[in-house]
Amino acid sequence: MAKLRAGLIGTGTIAHSAHLPAIRYLHHDVELVAVADIRPDAAKAAVRDYGAEFWYSDYRDLLERADIDFVDICSPEFLHCEQVVAAVESGKHVLCEKPMAASVAEADEMIAAAKRSGVLLMIGHSRRFTDRYRHAWQAVAEGKIGAVQVIRENERRPAAMYSALDLATGYWSPGGERPWIADPEYTYGAALTNAVHEMDLARWFAGDDAVSVDAESRIAGEGVEVADFLSYVIQFRNGAIGAAEIVNNLPTSYPYFHMLEIYGTDGYVKAVDPEQSPYEIWRDAGMRYPANFDQLLHIDNAYIREIGWFVRAIQMGTPPPLDPWDARQALALSLAAVESSDSGRKVFLSEMEPDRGAG
Repeated sequence: MAKLRAGLIGTGTIAHSAHLPAIRYLHHDVELVAVADIRPDAAKAAVRDYGAEFWYSDYRDLLERADIDFVDICSPEFLHCEQVVAAVESGKHVLCEKPMAASVAEADEMIAAAKRSGVLLMIGHSRRFTDRYRHAWQAVAEGKIGAVQVIRENERRPAAMYSALDLATGYWSPGGERPWIADPEYTYGAALTNAVHEMDLARWFAGDDAVSVDAESRIAGEGVEVADFLSYVIQFRNGAIGAAEIVNNLPTSYPYFHMLEIYGTDGYVKAVDPEQSPYEIWRDAGMRYPANFDQLLHIDNAYIREIGWFVRAIQMGTPPPLDPWDARQALALSLAAVESSDSGRKVFLSEMEPDRGAG
């Protein structure tokens, strides 16, 4: 099949830690043509390290190129709608990082724009492409544990999750001070940073839509201005319960930890991160596990599979492996969790529909 030519927008942390290495691995199917980042140094670092031919400080210049088949968008969520709509209207297929957008209305606008343009749109919920999560879903789908009753996940990250990886660049600071991921002007914190993954997985494993969510969030770390702790319970239409605890700002001496449990009427599935050994490096910035960082529950070869399967869908003219509607619903759940925590009440998913809000 013909090799596809790709452009990447947003050469920050997730691009350098996941997307760019995956594109390089997929070099038989993908050629990285150009990258764009508002920070010239970050864009130049991607060109230097991953062999793109061109770099731009304005993503619109990248979209004007007629020789790009698809765009991989790795920018913050508050830019997703603008950039995705511009990309699909330029006739390019789009893979966009999670969370899908900053609002449900924006997610709907993105889906509608892709349909009008006749191109593929997929949101990169990478854990759908992780081996252990896929094995767990297969066990559920085959009825090995009966009807799903409870899905529980715990995710705990040290504050310096990426800083110890020696990436060529980090998070963008729009105001010149705080990185966007820690600024309440640009993000809701844990609910969209990573809980949107758990929301998506809970829907996947439950096999049904959610009815309501009841959540509590806190700012636990010093000097942090967005919620870095989140706990919630989801009620699904079929009676299943989803629950999770997310912590993003643990001390640098703490390890990464992910745990999934699914209880069914006839059985139980569990997946837990392995011990991070045999090789570790500890510094003030945090810890590194060079020997097996890629075997963490949320990583594996997920990004290679995610991008590779999206590329294959373009080549074959088939639907993307993850429907953007699922990402839209995961976003709605995450925003409902924010509303629940802020209001101190259970929030129903029907409340998150744009038409209801407009009325």
